[in-house]
Amino acid sequence: MWVKNKQVGFTIVELLIVVVVIGILSAIVIVAYSGIQKNAKWASLQSETRSILNKVEIFRVDNNLYPTSIVDCPSPAATNVCLIPASGKSYSYTSNTVGGPGDMINVVPSYEFTLMDDNQFFYTSSAEKTASSEFMQYVDLAPVINRYGLTKYQLSFDIKSANTATNSTVRVYFQNGSTARYGGLQKDVNVTTSYSHHVVTFTAAMNDSAVAASMLAFYGTYSTGNIPTVKNLQVQLAP
Repeated sequence: MWVKNKQVGFTIVELLIVVVVIGILSAIVIVAYSGIQKNAKWASLQSETRSILNKVEIFRVDNNLYPTSIVDCPSPAATNVCLIPASGKSYSYTSNTVGGPGDMINVVPSYEFTLMDDNQFFYTSSAEKTASSEFMQYVDLAPVINRYGLTKYQLSFDIKSANTATNSTVRVYFQNGSTARYGGLQKDVNVTTSYSHHVVTFTAAMNDSAVAASMLAFYGTYSTGNIPTVKNLQVQLAP
């Protein structure tokens, strides 16, 4: 008696399941790799920022002032230094002396520094800024939003108030006269007369394209004595 051999193989359903599983695994690998790549670029930015700012601080210790420029190359003047960014990166730097306008007073000598590559940036400032009234401006963030787009950003800062007897919150938002180029940021943070640390995440939105600036502003309500002072400000794309 002849017995027909049973055919062994995959059914269409089994093949489809295999294809789906491979697709899911591939997606997981791609996402994981993208995360690792993003973290590596961020770590590179942080490392280079620390390296550059260490040199800036060494200059301050040696000369009793921050350099006026860090891109005076190849032969810097006595008040400048020459620091060349790594390939694919660029930066901006500003040194601040004591004083300034009524809505942006620098308490002590300081600097503001931004390191940028194609996909990420890191702004950090040692500036301690206050104002002569309850309204103050810290920095124009339009240049970085122009470059990195209407996406999610994270800013962190230390803040205190001169007086919280009447009002104990400060509004963080964009303001440039009666408007600003970008919106999407409006957050009230609690303050005391001692420094507290805050982290704020926001998604930038176009507000008025005819306006050039988006000043990061802090407002404690006029005539309350709630005058803000801000330091150690950092801004980056949100993780």
